[in-house]
Amino acid sequence: MNEPPQIKNPSITLYPFHLRNDGDEGYQKPAQNADRIWQHLADNVGGKFEFPELKALRDKLICYKNGKYHPAGEDANLSDPKLLKNGKPLNFTPLTQPNYPNLYGSINARRISDTYAADLTLYYQNATILVADLKQLNPQGCLLSNQIQASLGQTLFLYAEPVVYDDYRTLADKCVRALVGDGIETELQITGTGELFGSPIFEYDNLSKKCHVLIWLQQNPDTLKFATATFNYHLMNLLCARSKTLFVYNQAKESYRLGQQIATKLDKLLPEFTQIDSEPNREVKLTKLKSLLAAIRSLVFNYAQELRHLREFSNTIDINTENYEAAYAKIKELSVDGDNLQFLEKFLSLCDRKYQSQIQKYLNYLMANQDLFQQTISTIRGMVAIEQVELSREQAEREHQRDREQIQLYQQKEQEQKERDLAQMVIVNKNEEKEKKRDRQLENIIFFVGTAIGGGQIFSAAYPVIKDTPIKWQPDFSLPLHPFTATIIGSLVFGILFGLLILPILPLARKILPKIGPLVRKIFSR
Repeated sequence: MNEPPQIKNPSITLYPFHLRNDGDEGYQKPAQNADRIWQHLADNVGGKFEFPELKALRDKLICYKNGKYHPAGEDANLSDPKLLKNGKPLNFTPLTQPNYPNLYGSINARRISDTYAADLTLYYQNATILVADLKQLNPQGCLLSNQIQASLGQTLFLYAEPVVYDDYRTLADKCVRALVGDGIETELQITGTGELFGSPIFEYDNLSKKCHVLIWLQQNPDTLKFATATFNYHLMNLLCARSKTLFVYNQAKESYRLGQQIATKLDKLLPEFTQIDSEPNREVKLTKLKSLLAAIRSLVFNYAQELRHLREFSNTIDINTENYEAAYAKIKELSVDGDNLQFLEKFLSLCDRKYQSQIQKYLNYLMANQDLFQQTISTIRGMVAIEQVELSREQAEREHQRDREQIQLYQQKEQEQKERDLAQMVIVNKNEEKEKKRDRQLENIIFFVGTAIGGGQIFSAAYPVIKDTPIKWQPDFSLPLHPFTATIIGSLVFGILFGLLILPILPLARKILPKIGPLVRKIFSR
């Protein structure tokens, strides 16, 4: 067929899913970038299509106030998932485009548990276009995941009525290529085919690019009659559960990778334990053990965090698997005879057989290492405790030894001081003896001088008597005493009596004498 493929009344719907809550911020607290989905839809997509209603999307949402993100606005009715103020989808004013049919559109906003979700639909009405012109519904790739940046992922859903085509599969491939662009289309793989409401549907996916595309080509004229708002509600829930499951699985792989990195670091630290154990200096050994314990404990804490994350991811996948299964059951109830929803059911099998099973393997592997690391910490803690006790005992012994040495040193100094004091006392006693000896000598001198002076005075007083009455040297007891002799005897008797009178005063004189002794000695030395 040489005629290019054509389709009629194409409709492209974007289902982005963005995490609203962040457990790290607190229970039911919004993530720091929670409003990013609304910003990109209003500014990026609204700027490309120039829909005034889309540009003003923030003013229509209950989670905005005065143009600023206000998540508390959702608290008024937490049971109502609708985020638009009037509770109804926001329809756009048809956009006139040169050389192309008028473009219609609408948007609906919901909160699904802890997730923001949107349903942005752009479509041509009563118009046939070339498949190649589908790029007009996604100018510059503004609807792709790298532009929308929804944290959990997104799905692009194209519905069209085939007009000129070879077969449905070929037409679906061409629609994908035209819609997402040649560069990205080559990275997409068809992952499933089926039939929904009597018309074929094709699934394309690239998990790494978060690019999920569904191409639904009308075969049954009544297909759209079954695509009701109820169907769309359950489809959005199903796609949301799918995106969250894949997001969490990727997070689990990242946690496992981080856990392995931590395990590698811990394995490199373990040989240090043997080296430290051979350290002869107990104080250095204890310091190194404490440092090693702190490093291992910090890494093991981070390791345990990754294990906790993996357990949380496992629970999250269980929850979203149940949500997906519930939504799938509702869609299956709405399906018609001949429908084939195997491509949707296959994801349930992946949740259990691949995603949940792989996370359990991650957990088992990391938990095996955790036991080893915990035992290592316990061993090091035990060694630290033992080394601390031994070091404390050694330090106490050193303290006691220092005390004993101080006491001995003090006693030695005290003995030396006593010996110095004794030697000083001996010197002082010797000096006192010398002083006493000098005093006695002085007393003798004074006595001699006094005696000499006294004798001289007596002789001087008695000498005139000798002149008057000559002394007869032959004794004659018949004669009276010679005056000279009587004078001498009288003087001696007077001196003895005077000495006896002075005797009581002598102790006082001895006290005074040491004070005047140096003066006297000084006088005599001259």
